Amino acid sequence: MKTWFTYIASILFAAATAFLFADYEMAANAFSIATTYLLRIGTLITIPLIVFSFPSAIASIRKDRMGAKVFSSLLSWTLATSILLPVVPSVIFYLYPSVFPVTSSAGSQGDVVGYFVNYAVSSNLNALNITNPFNAIATASGIFIPLLILSWIFGLFLKPSSDTIRPAYAVMNSFSEVIHKAARFYTVYGYVIAYFALTDLFLSSYVEKTVIAVPEFLLMLLIITSVIIFALLPLLFAIFTKFKKNPYKVLFLSISSIIMALGAGNTISSIATNISTARASLGVQKRNAVTSTFFLTVFAKGGSASISTFIVLTLITAMGGILDQNTIIFITLASIASSFVSFISFGMESVIITYIALKMLNIDLYGAESAIISILMVTNGLSSMIDAAIMAMGSKVVSVHTKTDIEIPYKDYL
Repeated sequence: MKTWFTYIASILFAAATAFLFADYEMAANAFSIATTYLLRIGTLITIPLIVFSFPSAIASIRKDRMGAKVFSSLLSWTLATSILLPVVPSVIFYLYPSVFPVTSSAGSQGDVVGYFVNYAVSSNLNALNITNPFNAIATASGIFIPLLILSWIFGLFLKPSSDTIRPAYAVMNSFSEVIHKAARFYTVYGYVIAYFALTDLFLSSYVEKTVIAVPEFLLMLLIITSVIIFALLPLLFAIFTKFKKNPYKVLFLSISSIIMALGAGNTISSIATNISTARASLGVQKRNAVTSTFFLTVFAKGGSASISTFIVLTLITAMGGILDQNTIIFITLASIASSFVSFISFGMESVIITYIALKMLNIDLYGAESAIISILMVTNGLSSMIDAAIMAMGSKVVSVHTKTDIEIPYKDYL
């Protein structure tokens, strides 16, 4: 069965399960615990992908002197999506002003979000104090950036430029293929993990009741997400590929990674899925799929910036603030700038961008910003969903720009 079918089915089954067990608190706790452990599988696969696949991808790109084309494509796609996507919530808010819903965590005393952000960042920093290999595996998200940097450096020197290095390059490529087989298996059967994650998302949203109590706010978030994924991103993709590739085909074939990101609430859990679909369904070379996915996972946070922009605007309105056109522009720019450093804690991008943007603009909401914690699963899910779409399209853009993309027959799609 194709992944587009199984992953869509996982959403439907998750919605049905959440409806059946909506009033059972024990069920919500059970799905939350199961989801926490299952999502670690995607994180664990990410480590060997970085260690084995990333260096060989960098070495292969250097071998064929494609570094400049790949980097320029990734940089231009990252900047375009990061700058233009947050314009959507700004325009929608300007036309239809919304108010952030009142929640059980709103108005908390002290800088709750600040403590939350500091804790998340410090946890990732503490994860760098590796005492044994098993600790490294357990804290994969915390060592993500340092491991990427080390693997990139290793890849630079792995270029098969002499007879003594070629065997090492071949061995690394062989190990890389083994890991990619595991990633493919994870992608094919990942709909089970997506089912648990989505059920947890639906049940948690029902239990918290914030987005249910104020459906207009959730509706606006969904409209923003839909406009970005189905209108602006396809338009940007068409422009970057000179209207030679169908953006909706890319979205359709990347449903697995997009849905996985929605349920997981972060893009790390969907890295293996994105790389596998890019190779097997989108016709992207392994080296381009790996390099673009990791680069865009770190820097391309246009989706997170978009959701955060809307959050900041609605929070200020909820506090009685009056927003004119110039203020909206400044808030949008602050969110865009903050998105480039939001990788300091994966899975917390929307909170970090919101917090940094408020600090940059010297806006004090007297603890009202703590309300975002109660709907974190929803905001992170939608943010990651957009970011996963950016990753998928970005991989194809790089493939087109380097003239290495191929068309895959439907029967061979994942």
